[in-house]
This record gives sequence, structure tokens and C-alpha cells, in this order.
Amino acid sequence: MNPELKKLEKEELFKLLVELASLNKDNASFLQLKLQNKPEEAITHYKKKIKDALWQEKTNLREARKALIDFKKISTNPEHLLELMVFYVENGEKIDNEYGDMYEAFYSSMETMFDQIIKTLNSNPNLIPKFKWRLDTIIERSCEGWGHKDTLEDIYEELKHD
Repeated sequence: MNPELKKLEKEELFKLLVELASLNKDNASFLQLKLQNKPEEAITHYKKKIKDALWQEKTNLREARKALIDFKKISTNPEHLLELMVFYVENGEKIDNEYGDMYEAFYSSMETMFDQIIKTLNSNPNLIPKFKWRLDTIIERSCEGWGHKDTLEDIYEELKHD
């Protein structure tokens, strides 16, 4: 597909992008956020998607994770990704505290994301001070059920400290 795109004139490429955006709301949002190059707006947009997916009558973990995957197509900046990943887990903990005992897959999803956060921070140690207090708060507020708190604490121990 790339060779075909390279053959297109500027006007043809523009028309193709407009057509692509008109096919699907997600395409339009993606193009708008990608072209604006305003990460704060993109982060806000994807935080809303994550929150909307998690705070439904039936929590939609897949849709919330998809928002993170989609965001990675806009920005690979680790600080931006961490902001969304931490937001994901923070909301998971708020849901757990509000509704009580959740199901195993819910906790597993939060733990997997928490593990990704720790790995990303270990690869970007300069960002640890910015996010550490939020991780501490997540662990402090996490529930004991399903061994969840213990798992988060075990994962947290992998964080490289000075």
C-alpha cells in the first residue's frame, strides 16, 4: 500500500484522507488528534474513552485497553503513555472501591497494566518521580481480594529505585 500512496499527488492524498475521516468517527478523531500535534488534547480524549469504557454498567476492559493501543498510534512518548496507563489503573481501583469484589479478569487486567507501568518506568527512570506517588496511592487503595494488593506490591518491588 505504501508504494501506491507515494504515487498519489498531494490533492489526491488530501481527498483520500478526507474520505477516510468521513468513513468512521474514530478515523476522524485519530486524524484530527494526530495532525494537531497537541498531546494534551489527545490525552484528554483518550482518558475519556478509557473512563467511558471502564465506568459502564458492564466494565469493558477490552475497549479501555483499545483506547491505549489507539493512543500509541498518535504518540509513543513514554510520559504520555504512562499518564494513560496510570489513569486506567486508578480508575480500576476507584471502581473496585465503589462496587466491591470484582471478578478475576478485572484484577488481572489491572495487574497486567500495572506491570507495564513498572516496566515503562524502569526504561525511563527520569519519569519515576512524576508517577511514584500515584502508584503508591493505587497500592494503598487496592483491595485484598483475589490476592490483588499482594500482586501489585510484588510488581511494585520491581521498580528500580535510586
